[in-house]
Amino acid sequence: MRLSILVVSKTANLLNAMLSSLTKATTLGTTNVEILCSWNGSDEEELKINNTSGYEFLQANRDKYHFARNMNTLANKANGEILLLINDDVILDPASIDSAIDCLINEHNAGLVGGQFRDKEGKLVHTGIVFDYRHSPYHQLDKLVESDNEYFSNQNIVMPAVTGAFMLLKKENFLKLYLNESYKVCGEDVELCLELRQKLGLKIFYCSKASGIHEAESTRKKSPKEEGNDEDLSRLRMIRRKFLTTANSNQ
Repeated sequence: MRLSILVVSKTANLLNAMLSSLTKATTLGTTNVEILCSWNGSDEEELKINNTSGYEFLQANRDKYHFARNMNTLANKANGEILLLINDDVILDPASIDSAIDCLINEHNAGLVGGQFRDKEGKLVHTGIVFDYRHSPYHQLDKLVESDNEYFSNQNIVMPAVTGAFMLLKKENFLKLYLNESYKVCGEDVELCLELRQKLGLKIFYCSKASGIHEAESTRKKSPKEEGNDEDLSRLRMIRRKFLTTANSNQ
C-alpha cells in the first residue's frame, strides 16, 4: 500500500512543522509514502522549507492558490492508492495516519476518514461537521469541550461530513468525484463528503485516534480575501437540501 500526502502551502514554518509531525504519525516505510506540495509562496520563502519527515517531498505544483484546484491537480499526479489531504497548519499526533488508515480499511463501507483536532489550549475544534436547520455546516462543540473528553476518545463515529484539513480516502474514489472547483473560499470539503455518501453510497467517519493540533483557519483569518463567502455558503446549502430530498434511509 502506498500513501500520497497532498498539501497546499505558502508558509515554510507551518509546512515544516507539519512535515516534522509525519515522522511519528505513520509507520509506513519510506518507499510507501510520498508528499506532494502545491507551493503558492514566494521563492524566498520556499528556500526555508526543511523536510524532516523522512519521506520523499516534491514540489508538484506551483499554480496560483485555489484549494480545490490545487488539490485536484496533486491528486492526478499522486502515485498512492490512498490519499491524505492535509492542511499545512496541522501538527499530527503519533500514530494518527495509521489510525485513519485502519479505520478506512476496517470500518464497513468507509469512504473517507477525518480526525479529531484541538487548538493549542487543548480545546476541541473538530470532531466532525454537522448541519443546522438552514443547512449550514458547522463544527460541533467547537472550543466548548476539552480534547480529553472521554466521549470523543477511542471511537470511530459516522458523521455527515469532516473538515478538509485532514481527509483520508482511496484515490480511486476521489478521482470519481474530485473537489468542486466552483467554490471561491471554502465548502468543497463538505460537498465531497455529501457526494461520497450520495453518489458512491459510502460513509464518512470521524476517527478520534487520527488527532492533532489545528488552529482552525489561522492563516485564512489573516487574509481578507480568504474569509467566509456568502456565495459558497448558498451553494453548499443548496447541495445539502438536494442531498436530503434524494437520500435513502441508509444515507
